[in-house]
Amino acid sequence: MSDNRAVVFAPSKVGTDQERIGAYLRGEKVYPLTMEIDLTQRCTRSCPACPYGASRRPGLTLQIPFLDRLFGILEPHVPGLIISGGEPTSVPHFPETVDLARKSGIKEIAVITNGSCLHDSKVQDALLSGVTSVRVSLYDWQEGESDYFLKTLRNIEFLRKRAELEDSPLEIAAAMLTRSTWTHRFGPVAKKALDSGIHWLYFHPFCVDWETGRPRQADQTGVMEAIKALRTGISMHDQAVIQVPHERYSDYPLGFTELHGSHFLIQVGADGVNYAGPECKYSPDYALLDLNAYLEDDFLWYHERQAKIKAINSSNYQPILTRHRPPVFSDYLQRLIDNNSGRGVSTPHNILTFRQPCII
Repeated sequence: MSDNRAVVFAPSKVGTDQERIGAYLRGEKVYPLTMEIDLTQRCTRSCPACPYGASRRPGLTLQIPFLDRLFGILEPHVPGLIISGGEPTSVPHFPETVDLARKSGIKEIAVITNGSCLHDSKVQDALLSGVTSVRVSLYDWQEGESDYFLKTLRNIEFLRKRAELEDSPLEIAAAMLTRSTWTHRFGPVAKKALDSGIHWLYFHPFCVDWETGRPRQADQTGVMEAIKALRTGISMHDQAVIQVPHERYSDYPLGFTELHGSHFLIQVGADGVNYAGPECKYSPDYALLDLNAYLEDDFLWYHERQAKIKAINSSNYQPILTRHRPPVFSDYLQRLIDNNSGRGVSTPHNILTFRQPCII
């Protein structure tokens, strides 16, 4: 189990591997630290504000032969894997996917789920035996406590009990989206989530205007103050397990000459296409490479893919106002590049301790 003082996210997490970051600063080719895949576009829910609602219509799912080839190319160079969707745990070969990833040498596996299939014993077995962390996205909590929300908490509670009985190292987390109009519910919802047995609770901004192609964060006025008030009203132990990605809530401008973060975090959609980041998946403008057409050992350095990454910068990256991971990482890496310019390469000493350092 990770240290409760360790953090889940900060821009400097992209630099946890000093050799990898040093090589990148020297202009060398580097493998990503983390791959995120959408195992499927299908979902067990149909949330009106879901940014990927339209993309689910084809109902595509990554199949085992494709995953076997992809994992085989990246092994043993890419230590972290995020399995998302859609709803990944609804896929019949979800357990096989986890097992395949582990056998491929992936060190840390994180699963993002809506929690609807956590009652399934096969899903539980896969999580408890092969997954580093499962993060359950909480829904239907903003104005009340729906049956779905309460059922999700019961599923979390049961999974935690199994983890303890079977001595599983699985970390169970919950995530809450934030906007200013929901702050009054942070306290009671967070308490219920913590009481269900989660190991940590993660807040992150709710984003809007996905349909315009220029998504942005919803109004976050008062969110940080509400989280601070929540922390003061709970035990010291629970304070330590509340995770807030502060840089995502900040308003300093992000600047980068290319989307450096796409070299360290790669996103593969359920359509088999490598996109520039999770926040722009299924957008043709940010499709870097169709892996159905080219999945060779050198696909990461395929000239078309590299050229597209270099062409994306802070002045033309339309999802930049979401302040998701790739642009935040790109801003951090740009600062390192600028600081090292003409003075030789020096990698920064990371003063933070991270949960799941291979999952960025």
